[in-house]
Amino acid sequence: MGSGTDDRWVYRRDETVTRSWHEAVLRSADGIPYLAPELQLLFKSKAPRAKDDVDAGHVVPRLEPARRRSLGALLPGDHPWQRLLADAAG
Repeated sequence: MGSGTDDRWVYRRDETVTRSWHEAVLRSADGIPYLAPELQLLFKSKAPRAKDDVDAGHVVPRLEPARRRSLGALLPGDHPWQRLLADAAG
């Protein structure tokens, strides 16, 4: 799910990107931990494959606005998913 310190999750591709563990690792209703969707998409964004584009197409419109803004700030301005983010924001 990433690395980090006792207090913070750290994105292994850019150590300036950090989140509290509470923000980065969510839990399902059954208590199963999973990486926050915007952070999972960040991992997939480096060299997106067709299936990653499909995932982004399904997930981005369902992201909470704050998570959408966070992903948008983390992606390069010319990344193709920026369009998805803009469309989802309305």
